[in-house]
Amino acid sequence: MTTKQDTEVRNRARRRVATMLTIAVACATIAAGVAQAAGNSRVIHRRADVMVQGGGDVYQSRGAYLQRMDHSLEVWWSVKTPESGSYVYPTPDMVPPGAPPHPPLEPGDDEVFTLWLFVFDNPELCSDGVCDGDDVGNVGVGGSVYQVDGEIAYRTRLRMSGKVRLGQAAANGPGLSNPLGAEVHVAMAPHGAARDGADLIRQLNSPVGNPTLWWAALFLP
Repeated sequence: MTTKQDTEVRNRARRRVATMLTIAVACATIAAGVAQAAGNSRVIHRRADVMVQGGGDVYQSRGAYLQRMDHSLEVWWSVKTPESGSYVYPTPDMVPPGAPPHPPLEPGDDEVFTLWLFVFDNPELCSDGVCDGDDVGNVGVGGSVYQVDGEIAYRTRLRMSGKVRLGQAAANGPGLSNPLGAEVHVAMAPHGAARDGADLIRQLNSPVGNPTLWWAALFLP
């Protein structure tokens, strides 16, 4: 015989199960929404060969890796460290107009390298059909330059990485606006033997040289 107390216990159990089911359905709905939001964000991965100074030959096969997302570009760079004295060094006056001279660039045991991104948001508008330094600063092209890393090369392998986001100010140019469709050039610049104090800070954070003196990788849209 069922008592009033037994009935109440069963009703409470039913309500508890119903509540748990409601919570489970709500959690599943939220999870599905998160998965859908994540799925709506495109991610494109590409690798490219790193070319020697001035291009022409491969320096490091598949040494550059680029990840494109709706809101950013991220790059990873992994190459064998250039042997000191085996390549052409820029001169201190090879800097942007108005910039102070770079510290002297000389071979040494531990040399400095920096990593740069040249981004052309609308490559179809590049002058002469080729995106290069002439298009940096061109608002229509969306030609922009970013420094993404700088390292002292202590080891036989040199690894650098960095990320550029929508709205992030560029060293030169209007800034990134088309991460998925931009033409991207990744360049490594040499800065000579690591110095001390303010000179080292400038080495790690200053542009120097030109494309003929950089190791570079190209990522087309």
